[in-house]
Amino acid sequence: MRLFDVVPEELFSILASPNRLIYADALSVLYDAFRENLKIQKNTFFTMIRSRLEDELARSEFSEDGISEEEAQDLSGRARFLIRKLKERGWIELERGDDFEEYIILPDYSIKILELFSELTSENRSSGFSFVYDTYSTLRMAHEDPDGGAYEKMMALNGAYDKTLALIKMLKTVYHNINRYFQQQIDMRDVNQVLAMHFDDFLQHVVEAYIRPLKIKDSIPKYKVPIQQVLDSWLEDNDLLNAMANAALQEKRFDSLEKCRADIVSKLFFVKESYEDFENEYLNEIDIKVRRYTRATTQKIESLSNNDQTVRGNLVYLLNALSDTSKASELTDRIQPVFQIFAQSWMGEGSLYSQRRPGKREKCDPVLISEESVDLSRKALDEFGAAINSPYNKKNIRAYMEKLLGNADIAYTKDMPIENDMDYILSGLAVIAASDRDSFYRIEPVSGVVASNKYELPSVRFIRKKVR
Repeated sequence: MRLFDVVPEELFSILASPNRLIYADALSVLYDAFRENLKIQKNTFFTMIRSRLEDELARSEFSEDGISEEEAQDLSGRARFLIRKLKERGWIELERGDDFEEYIILPDYSIKILELFSELTSENRSSGFSFVYDTYSTLRMAHEDPDGGAYEKMMALNGAYDKTLALIKMLKTVYHNINRYFQQQIDMRDVNQVLAMHFDDFLQHVVEAYIRPLKIKDSIPKYKVPIQQVLDSWLEDNDLLNAMANAALQEKRFDSLEKCRADIVSKLFFVKESYEDFENEYLNEIDIKVRRYTRATTQKIESLSNNDQTVRGNLVYLLNALSDTSKASELTDRIQPVFQIFAQSWMGEGSLYSQRRPGKREKCDPVLISEESVDLSRKALDEFGAAINSPYNKKNIRAYMEKLLGNADIAYTKDMPIENDMDYILSGLAVIAASDRDSFYRIEPVSGVVASNKYELPSVRFIRKKVR
């Protein structure tokens, strides 16, 4: 379905006309009327436009928009013209009620667009959120509720899935929104503007509103492990997965039990792996961008301050030049006719100390070079070949883990065949190699110790990473 299959083709034409500012104000009044009333009487909306836009209506000319002579005579006529124009372009509809009064009706697309306009122009953009905590509390309550069944767990999973999608959308919005501050900063030529945008806008609406809560209040690192523990316990319970699939089938989410189960398993893995990747793929990238913006702000302030030709800028230049002690006395004499400034010095503990000067190097007997020639390039190649052919290189560790996992997604330490010292060493190196960026698996510690032959190993769960 295309856009203009849903909304009227001329819906946005009023926002491209010469009188677009008053039309935008009229849409704002319309949204206020929608929020304040369930049933919006046409006379009530007319009164709101007439009182709130009195000055704008008096200054506006609607001759190009098709206003009649009768409507153009006074403010009331122009207010009626605005309502007529909103109806013609599809922003509102009119219906007559049982009391024979006309009422304003807003189509669903109009409500959504007006809500977006209100959010974009609102000064209070730092609204709070609790995506992470809501996900944690929803899953935890469904997991620990003794009376909670498969239906409650299925609904909790869907809620956690929606919250995770909303969190990802918010993080992407924050990441891309930082670029807007870069672009605004380029055109600024005043230090006070740069400072105001950084402290009053960026820190308040980006850092304090979104980034800090995700690390302190609505913390991803704090709630990540409890969320994953609940999801792991559900994934390992086959009977529970079948019961949740039956509950989803009864809700007619899909037309077969297999599709319902596949959807539940997919959402479980999506939420679990999203919280595994949030810090590396989202928070760290946002932190890098914030540091770049902060560094650019500092450089912009220094540049504007140093290039400032006002009295303040000249003073900064003079103080920077006087900080060079080797030229301070000369510069002080030159600027004495303009500024009553003088150099000040003092005696301290280091004043009576003379720095030791390095002595002159004396010639020594030449060092004899051994007659035995060493082919360094050949030696380096031999060492490199030995490292490649080592039984404990990355290739052998990867082959060892591929053999352990096979076609399975999860394996445990108890599944490792430890027959000799080489197997024991490879098992330890496999745990270390899981932290590599190119590793195809990751690990999770499990309580307990596993004994295999004469060797003892800590219990670890090896999980194959999902291919994106």
